Amino acid sequence: MEEHVTEGIVVGTEDSGEADKLVRLLTPDLGVITARMRGVKKEKAKLKFAAMPFSFCQYVLMRRGQFYTVKTASQEESLFAVTFAPDRYIVGTVMLEVSSVMAGSDSAEVFIDLLTCLKALIYSSVSPRSIGLNFVYRALVRGGYVAPTSREADFNVPVEEQSSLEDARAGRLLKAYLSLAEKKLGVTFRSAPLLA
Repeated sequence: MEEHVTEGIVVGTEDSGEADKLVRLLTPDLGVITARMRGVKKEKAKLKFAAMPFSFCQYVLMRRGQFYTVKTASQEESLFAVTFAPDRYIVGTVMLEVSSVMAGSDSAEVFIDLLTCLKALIYSSVSPRSIGLNFVYRALVRGGYVAPTSREADFNVPVEEQSSLEDARAGRLLKAYLSLAEKKLGVTFRSAPLLA
């Protein structure tokens, strides 16, 4: 059994048995991995916080063959404020789903971009849809699915330099780019319909 320490953001979870969860972690060095977290569904579980979407922790993973188990975790920074407002939560969930699918050999870039955009959702005055559009568009460009043009200059910038687009326009563009991503990747984003 080999031990590996890494930072990670929980981009998805799934129940496994009575008390366990399988968590999908986006890590800068391993990409997206699935790890078992034992006993975290119990009421007094010590690692319950680390098994929830938007958790940003340092994870100690035990690897046996191709499977990971979380041995312990410590919170790096709280990103749960994303869940306090419905529009932020929906956009944040879309970003988690896109990260889960789009992270590959460039997982460090996706990790940093996701972390930056989640913090922007919490602390920035830029509209959540504009931040989501920025994230999804940049992921598509990085993956080679979209060629950047001057038309997208409003949102093809680092999120720290971004200004809010008109909310309806940002929403339409975000839906269009998510639809493109679904077609190119052959996936369906469950949270995309919530962007009404």
